[in-house]
Order: sequence, then C-alpha cells, then structure tokens
Amino acid sequence: MWPYNMESIMCGLSGLCPANAVWSGGLNLTRLANATVGKSMSERRLEAVVVGPGKPGIVRVALGRGERRFVVDVPFELLQPSLRLPNSRFVAVVEGRELVRVEPAGRIWLAIQDQIRSVLNADWDPIGVADVVDDEYDMYIGRIYSLLASDASEQAIAAHLLSIELDRMGLGGTPMNQLIKVVAKLRKLQLPPLTGPGSPDKNEATAL
Repeated sequence: MWPYNMESIMCGLSGLCPANAVWSGGLNLTRLANATVGKSMSERRLEAVVVGPGKPGIVRVALGRGERRFVVDVPFELLQPSLRLPNSRFVAVVEGRELVRVEPAGRIWLAIQDQIRSVLNADWDPIGVADVVDDEYDMYIGRIYSLLASDASEQAIAAHLLSIELDRMGLGGTPMNQLIKVVAKLRKLQLPPLTGPGSPDKNEATAL
C-alpha cells in the first residue's frame, strides 16, 4: 500500500517543505523535489538523414519518420564532418523542432525510446491521446530511463510521473496506486544499457 498522502507528495514536488521533511517511508522530500522538479524534459531522439546542403555553413537534415518527418537547417558545427554528407544517417537529440546535438548512443537510444514509449502509451497516457499521437510523451523518456537505469525506487519514479502530470500538463494527477502499476511495467522492460556521453547521470538519480 502506498504509504504517502497527497499533502506529503505535493510538499516534495513543490520543494516548499522543510529541508529535513521526510515521508513515513524515510524518503527525504527535498531531495526528491530536486530530482523531479526543474529538470529539462523537452529532449527527444529522432532518426536523422542529411538531405542536402543549405546556405553556406548549413546542411538540411530530415528528422523523424513517416508523416511527422520534417526538415531543418543545421549549422556545420553541430555535425562532425562525416555526418555532413548527403544521405548520412544518425540519431539526433531534438528540442521542439531544433536539432541540438547528435546522440552518441545512436540507434540504441531509439530501441530504448520505443520500449518505454509503448508502456507510457498503453498504461499511462494521462492526456488520452496515445491512439492519435504516439510520440506525445517522448520528451519525458530520457529522464524516465535515467531513473530506471539508476535503479530508483518505484515510489520515486511514480512521484516523477505525478510531477509531470501536475507541473507540466496541469492535470489533477493519476492516483498513486495506478502510477505504481505503470512503474512496475517500466521496470520489467529489458532495456539496453548506455555507456559514455549518452549515459544517465547515476549520481543524480540515485540521490533519491
């Protein structure tokens, strides 16, 4: 049974509780707030292919798949020379419709993203749009993977999902017992590990 009441959860997510406040389970609320609030959750990973040159110092890159594919101008300095050639393929980290960097883990990240997306769409879907827009929650996958890879507790991951609903979506919040079920399915996924620059920050996630 979930041991924490909504007042305690909101305290932890808002960061407005005392520094030494804890739930009955012994989890420090302020540390949870630091880990779940104020993080950048707008990044997603998309397939990318160079479709041709643009203006001087620019290449044109197509991002995404199928009907949602779009083309952006990318400065040379964001791509290593071998990726500036037409038909070069890679995985891009995207914020909104802007390519911000190349994903060093490559297609491994797409496999991770696809697996986590399937659970978020089938078992979470707080907005109720997964049947229409299957990538609606992709921007949250990076942080969720970081928590999973760092073996964060079910309670901490559920609290993170709740913070997304409350703070990012402006919703009333899914009952915590339902979020725990979502997390249980996420934890059963056989996700490939990441190493190097694409790895989650374990020190940050394990502080929970």
